[in-house]
Amino acid sequence: MLAAALLVFAAGLALAPMTESDLFFRLAAGREILAHHAIPARNLFSFTAPDFPDLDASWLFEVAAAGLYRAGGFPGVVIGKALCVVMIAALAFHLCRRRGAAPVAAALAVAAALAVMQERLVERPHIFSFAGEIGVLLALEHLESRAAAPPAPGRWRGLVAVPLGVALWANLHAGAFVAPLLLLLYALGAVMDRRSALAGPAAGLALLSLGAMLATPLGAGIFRYLSLHVAIPRLHPVDEFRAASGESDGALLVYATAVLVAAALVWRSGGGLRRILPVLGLAVLAARTIRFGADFALCAAPLLAAAASPPGQRLVVLLPERLRARGPSALAALALIALALGPRIAAARQGGAFVDVDLDRSPLPLEAIRFVTDNGVRDRMYNDFEIGSYLAFEGYPRYRVFIDPRLPAYPAELHQLLGRADLDRGEWDRAMDRYGVESALLAYAGLNRRVSWWDPARWALIYRQHDARVFVRRLPRWRALIAAREIPATFSFTVEEGTATWPLDEPPPGSPVPACEWQRRLGDLLFELDDGKPARALAAYRRALAAPAGCLAPEDERALRGWLDQGLGQEPVRGGGQGF
Repeated sequence: MLAAALLVFAAGLALAPMTESDLFFRLAAGREILAHHAIPARNLFSFTAPDFPDLDASWLFEVAAAGLYRAGGFPGVVIGKALCVVMIAALAFHLCRRRGAAPVAAALAVAAALAVMQERLVERPHIFSFAGEIGVLLALEHLESRAAAPPAPGRWRGLVAVPLGVALWANLHAGAFVAPLLLLLYALGAVMDRRSALAGPAAGLALLSLGAMLATPLGAGIFRYLSLHVAIPRLHPVDEFRAASGESDGALLVYATAVLVAAALVWRSGGGLRRILPVLGLAVLAARTIRFGADFALCAAPLLAAAASPPGQRLVVLLPERLRARGPSALAALALIALALGPRIAAARQGGAFVDVDLDRSPLPLEAIRFVTDNGVRDRMYNDFEIGSYLAFEGYPRYRVFIDPRLPAYPAELHQLLGRADLDRGEWDRAMDRYGVESALLAYAGLNRRVSWWDPARWALIYRQHDARVFVRRLPRWRALIAAREIPATFSFTVEEGTATWPLDEPPPGSPVPACEWQRRLGDLLFELDDGKPARALAAYRRALAAPAGCLAPEDERALRGWLDQGLGQEPVRGGGQGF
């Protein structure tokens, strides 16, 4: 019952709407591999670096994800991921029990780890690194049991599964480098514990695992791939590569404090450094790069379970005798099930779905993507790093992206450009010239400093909806589109205030929008920016109407005069389709 409740809890964390942006480019890559029966060697999806090598260390995950998507869409991928998470929880619980932890302590320790890991329980290949790490730790438990058994032919035979498993792991995710790290730290701990019978085999397995990492299409290139993930974030900051901090990672730090106390208790009770050092090694990685926080949490769960078991057993004695046998397990199981099902029941009562495993479309600028596609401005279009993955998935091969989250698939100079926060409009414009950019789609405009770098003298703002902005270069072929759609605004950005919209009182040089029409659009914009206060909008509308007869479109002139005649009691009827 307790194990089943833990698995329900794990499934509850994993069965959620799909929000992982990296999955999109993985699906696109898997689709290409399945279609051509080969792993692309070059950057297929980008027009900025089409000949740059694409080191794909997760091709097997991508093929599997594309197959699941082909069979069941995004729900199929999410359910596949959830099954992996449930399997990981089951293996972690089994590992805790193998190490002698009480059932309740084991279940609660694994549940606590999963809760800390929740943000990383997503549709990405590192899910298989979690499984691989637990597999290595289980193999070390097998090593201990074999070492304690009487010498017999073939007693180490089962350990051949370790390098074979690492070879499979390396084709799913480059995080396979953690396997030799865990094995080496275990071997070092065994030496310090004076258990040479364990240290030798563990060190040998570490070397075999290091060699097994070469059994991928990248070969030795997997080590270059790993080194790029160290170098590139220094040029182009990425959140998951930052150091751990109290402000952003409070739950992990609380968990880590509990693990340190547990490690001290285990060591004092004779648990051995060989089981502590691998966890401390992952803690060091997590402190430097937060993406390893989940790996640390998972591998530390057996330490927590082992330390919590003796106090838990002493508390059980305080219970009435009839509750001692099954009471703690029943209470823990009910708590885990309540935590898993309670929020879902509440959501269903409020009209939501009890289980929603489809794509969450809310973070995607789908309307803006339709706009650039329908208006033919998607070729050679700048896009933000965050949405490049979806654009590659949705648009390739018809369209290629400026950049997407495949960090090693782009040259250092591009990462350096996108990592700078001190560019001015001139520098940015010269960079866009170098890459042949002719249009731009920017998402998360309220927090996106790059929105302020598009000089209205050279770039026309033609779309401003929700949190997306679209610019096009002032080229002759888009003159009619700019005339119909240009919005009289530019932007500034500060860290303290975010993005601010600034109306342009006069058309920039080269704008094809007539002055009267510009003032009409300016009035619409001012009405919005001033929250319906009409003073500035009224002045702009009057300037528009003061133009010679026939300057404004007849329907716009009639609508505007009618609104002014009625007073300022309602918002004006907007014409011209300017995309406000």
